[in-house]
Amino acid sequence: MTDPRQALFDLLESAVGEVFPGCVALVWRDGATLYHEAHGEVASHRWIPAEGKPVVREQIYDLASLTKILCTTSLTALAVSEGALELDSPVPEPWNAGCPGATLADLLEHCSGYAAHREYFNEVEPYSAEGILEKIVATPPDYPLRSKAVYSDLGFMVLGRWLEQTYGRDLDVLFSDKVMLALGLDDTPVPHLGFHRLHGNPPPPRPHLGRIAPTEIYDPELHPGGVPSHFDVRKNAAVAHGFVHDDNAFIWGGVAGHAGLFGTAHGVLEVARAWVLNLLPGLSPAVRDRFWQPSRVAGSTRRLGWDGPSQDGSGTAGHAVTAAAVGHTGYTGTSLWVDPDAHGGPTICILLSNRVHPVRTNTAIQAFRPKFHEAAFAL
Repeated sequence: MTDPRQALFDLLESAVGEVFPGCVALVWRDGATLYHEAHGEVASHRWIPAEGKPVVREQIYDLASLTKILCTTSLTALAVSEGALELDSPVPEPWNAGCPGATLADLLEHCSGYAAHREYFNEVEPYSAEGILEKIVATPPDYPLRSKAVYSDLGFMVLGRWLEQTYGRDLDVLFSDKVMLALGLDDTPVPHLGFHRLHGNPPPPRPHLGRIAPTEIYDPELHPGGVPSHFDVRKNAAVAHGFVHDDNAFIWGGVAGHAGLFGTAHGVLEVARAWVLNLLPGLSPAVRDRFWQPSRVAGSTRRLGWDGPSQDGSGTAGHAVTAAAVGHTGYTGTSLWVDPDAHGGPTICILLSNRVHPVRTNTAIQAFRPKFHEAAFAL
């Protein structure tokens, strides 16, 4: 009989070089870490000094849309717990122009009417969050409110700015104060979670750059069919290394509600544990439960901020989780699933990778994710 841990190890090893250059995987269940291993290499392109360097467990990855959960959803849940915001609060003007009648809950459930994505990065000069917000305001609704769920970066860009307006502080400062410091994660040798600002005088330092896995290489020779539209944004960069991969978040300045967070598997685990075990100071257990309730929008798998499993097993978690599970993925090759009802106790499964290195056109992660979660939750 195959050892489940060996099976997971072999699966991840087989993905190196095909799905991603390397990765860190972590599985935690009911107080015990069942798996925490690094696989593969940090980089595979000749332009990177770390080419061929092995991944370590403390590797820092661009978390992409895990930002929506770890930062923006966490801060929103705290704001609701504190009474600073309410789930039925209407989206303020002028941001509601693209989602008339929508509420805070509608943004979180991705059913507000906002379009899924727009290439604002080709219309606004860096680094202008206000410029992108103006473009969002000018973008008409894409569908009627609550008629369906459409996963939208736009809604979380607005939500991040809404939080900043509510508290009068920048999003990265809010996250550091209300999540990182609250969980005792701020004063550590390795920055387990944090944003990397892109502008300032002098420019912000890039601490621990050698620990950060690079993402995309902006080499035209890697695109014989034509240079992609996002290359114009990266005129002065050969690689996304130590600054955010998401193009709209890059133009925004690196600290946005939908993307921009960097971190280690340990950092992701600590925030996920705080959710599942009600350990985040200020987060009401009743609010946590409300955020994990399924959306009532027809055909939606969404919760408030979080996603849930597909009944037919077609989602990223496959058939590995129960109906109570919540999770999210990130474009760069990251994922987090939390199953409070898993066999053996509450289970957290994390995969961090840089599957967009050297190019974002490698989509092998899509077929790999269900296989990974099936193997990880079998431990």
